[in-house]
Amino acid sequence: MSAELIAAVRDRDTARVTGLLAAGADARHREPGTGLTALMIAAGQADAPTVRALIDGGADVLTADTRAGATALHKACQGGSLDVVKALVEAGSFVDAVAPTTGHTPLMDALWYKYPDIAGYLLDRGTALQVHTHYGFSLEQHFAYELNVNTFGKDRLLEAEKHLDARRAGDERAVAGQELMAATAEGDTERVRKLLAGGAAVDERSPNLSGFNDSHTPLLVACRDGHDEIVRLLLAAGADVNAVEPTFGAVPLHKAVYNGHAGITAGLVRQDGVDLDFQGATNGYSPLHDALWHGYEDCARTLVEAGARLDLRGHDGKTPLDLAVEVFGADHALTGLIRSRGAR
Repeated sequence: MSAELIAAVRDRDTARVTGLLAAGADARHREPGTGLTALMIAAGQADAPTVRALIDGGADVLTADTRAGATALHKACQGGSLDVVKALVEAGSFVDAVAPTTGHTPLMDALWYKYPDIAGYLLDRGTALQVHTHYGFSLEQHFAYELNVNTFGKDRLLEAEKHLDARRAGDERAVAGQELMAATAEGDTERVRKLLAGGAAVDERSPNLSGFNDSHTPLLVACRDGHDEIVRLLLAAGADVNAVEPTFGAVPLHKAVYNGHAGITAGLVRQDGVDLDFQGATNGYSPLHDALWHGYEDCARTLVEAGARLDLRGHDGKTPLDLAVEVFGADHALTGLIRSRGAR
């Protein structure tokens, strides 16, 4: 039945694909010769109805092909259908997925295959510009190379260049307009105070510039960098104490304990609604895991005493007790405290 599914996808027969999926065909099946999933094939063929049917049928939008390591979104950017690209992104595809062979992101493929509308959409979604291929080109160098070697379709490349220029200009305006973020990053407490009093947007996020503050709120930055008074000001102004930054999937508590800021940690755990147990996307570690992993006893103790869960496991299978034994030793007072709270 899986072979029939691939044949139906190749034939662009959406009705047959839907019927096969309903009958139990595996939406994640790969074509033996190419290593492509059914979804990758449909995406590359710019077949939006079939792509949607496969997504509804359980196709994995994140998996990579077995030869080049590209995702269905890469294939969609090669196929040229903006509808397909939108369907994949809305289903959870990573806009900055990197093919391990070429180093291409979906944006690079959209530019290379001369689809300015797709490039514009990805740029609007915040895709990174400061990226490099695995053969030595930055995105800018890669695009300049494209302009040089292409005689056909150069008008579409020039249209894409307008999108790139607009995104760069927009990023520059965003950075210039985010005075609160700038003051926070500089540790300028008085300026932060004045900006908040003037109504500055407390949870505005930094644009994606392939920098340390990408998609961070001021609170995330202040907790990471140890600006205690700024943290208090931001929280008093209503900053989201559980704001998640997408790079590591961390919340302010992670930022504080990871860097050993005991005073900030103590202030955060007292905030109404704070999630003591948020597990980061990168390694599944909670703030308590991070505090223990980095050897910050005061931060870890604060979390334990605040009621942080002790049964959570990171992606490595370790509980807080495992890390306490590993870092501090089985006979350490902190390890004993964690064990006394019922941890195993």
